[in-house]
Amino acid sequence: MPSDAIYNNYNPLRITTLTGSPCMCLPQINETYNAIPLLPPRWSCLLSLLFMATMLFVSPVFAAPASVEIQVVGVKGAMKDNVVAALALPSGIVREGKVYQRWLLRFVDQVPELVETALQPFGYYHSDIKVELKEQGDSYLVNVEIKTAAPIRVRSLDLWLVGAGVEEKELQKEKRLFPQQSGDVLHHKTYEDAKEALRQKAIDLGYLKATYKKSRVTVHIEDRVADIEMTLDTGPLYKFGPVTIEGGLDRFDEDFLRRFLSFKKGDTFSHKELHRTRLNFYQSSRFKEVAMEPLLNQVEDLAVPIHVTLVTGKQQHWRTGIGYGTNTGARVSLNYENTQVSELPHVYNFDVLASEKAQSLETRYTIPLSGHVENKLIGKLGYIHEDLSTYETEIYYTEMEVKHGFDNDKIGSAFLRYSLEDSDVGTDDSQSKLLIPGLRFSHRSYDDLINPKKGYQLRYEARGSYDGPLSDITFGQVIGAGSFMWPLGKRLTLHSRAEAATTFYKDDFTELPASLRFFVGGNNSVRGYNYKSRGPEDENGDVIGGDSLLVGSLECEYALTDDWGLAVFYDVGSAFDVSDKDPEFISGAGVGVRRYTMIGPIKIDLATRVSESSNKVTLHLSVGFDI
Repeated sequence: MPSDAIYNNYNPLRITTLTGSPCMCLPQINETYNAIPLLPPRWSCLLSLLFMATMLFVSPVFAAPASVEIQVVGVKGAMKDNVVAALALPSGIVREGKVYQRWLLRFVDQVPELVETALQPFGYYHSDIKVELKEQGDSYLVNVEIKTAAPIRVRSLDLWLVGAGVEEKELQKEKRLFPQQSGDVLHHKTYEDAKEALRQKAIDLGYLKATYKKSRVTVHIEDRVADIEMTLDTGPLYKFGPVTIEGGLDRFDEDFLRRFLSFKKGDTFSHKELHRTRLNFYQSSRFKEVAMEPLLNQVEDLAVPIHVTLVTGKQQHWRTGIGYGTNTGARVSLNYENTQVSELPHVYNFDVLASEKAQSLETRYTIPLSGHVENKLIGKLGYIHEDLSTYETEIYYTEMEVKHGFDNDKIGSAFLRYSLEDSDVGTDDSQSKLLIPGLRFSHRSYDDLINPKKGYQLRYEARGSYDGPLSDITFGQVIGAGSFMWPLGKRLTLHSRAEAATTFYKDDFTELPASLRFFVGGNNSVRGYNYKSRGPEDENGDVIGGDSLLVGSLECEYALTDDWGLAVFYDVGSAFDVSDKDPEFISGAGVGVRRYTMIGPIKIDLATRVSESSNKVTLHLSVGFDI
């Protein structure tokens, strides 16, 4: 083998010498390769005929049944998987329970070369490979012992960006974080994946013609180093052009349909925005098929025309559900939705939930407003009944809300709510009427619209009332909450959440109804404790809730497969009175199982109380993403 080789990145499975002659092939991870080296077609054909003839006349070494086992020691993980795949026993060595010695010996002679080739994608060249063929009764054992040499390390990374996107911040960030830096072990698959990810990032940012002018890895085997040279030409930046819509116009005005577009003419072209627009159409429950086609063959002045094809679906939808949640107990639900009321694109919803601990009924009427897809006027009328260990409450309410959508997944709203509430907390039994104006704001950012791996959601609300003809008490509340996801590796993710709230009130705290008090415990609070079971107590030891709240959580989740994962978590929180100088915090910790689905993960958690000397273990069930 030559001492220097160049990894030709235009054909990622080939290494060429500095003079350009082929030297070996690099197998992809977990890919099985033929054990017999490639030969010219003429010789390959003759060899096949010779093999078939030999099979007819050569006597087997052992009588049936017999087998050949391959044992690999000295490497672990992905390297071992790749070696095992490369050493897949060729067909014909064992046939009808018989081992053919001539072909087995030929295979054994090829094992060192196959192993060497299988290790090279991980940066290991010229390893010490010992092969021993052992007879075990009627079978054979091929023992492969591997002692890897020092790995090839990256000596230099020469990565350049040229073209219109040379100053693009996200591309510069990808460049800085390129995973094959000086001193790293050369890993060909990591290099290839990162190289393609950089190009794909450029395409996602609107540089549709991004391509590599140069990309190669030069391996200096004797020095055990490699030099990486890459030049990505981003090409020009493309924009969104005119949008044409086909379908759906028999039921909806074109101006209404254009509300669902998350981009406008002249915006930077983005596949993510095309996908977001597709989801906007689907989530309206009005369309059963949505196609977004960039007309790349009709580009003019770098503007890409978009053709939208819509197939309308049912106007009315009925949905039923049955399940169990730790917070609610066993439950059944019913939802009715009409997406076109009296030939108008208004939406009418009717929801019913019946569970062991809570029952609710709500009817909503939504009028779309011009502009952003989230611009809406929503009217609500509903009823809520909760019967928990700490309180029982019954609420009748009506609410009007005006929502306004902003760019970058920001939504603000103003609302006016009127409620009648009869609640029983501890020894307090109160009836209240409240006219509550308020403001809400949320901001959501994530890397994937369906299955997020990184992102966050922030939520804020300010509300209050003033003692007068329509309200019994004067109070104000501020609530803030956030949840976050950070990838810590390919399969490891860190989740965190936090919530804080406080209440300002003029009169006695006992006049606040149960729905305006704060408690801790439950799935989205502190696991290990029952739903809303903890908070300040009265003189009788009854939990009566607090005027303020602090809750936090950390959770590490490891995806075992694409469908299943495991998690460990720690929750802490307190519901307290702001006048308390030393609020009492409770904490819980545990482990969980995750089942990943299209509607989010199904979470099954077992939690214990860390802050108390108790061996009690609580089961918690929930469905959906935290963000």
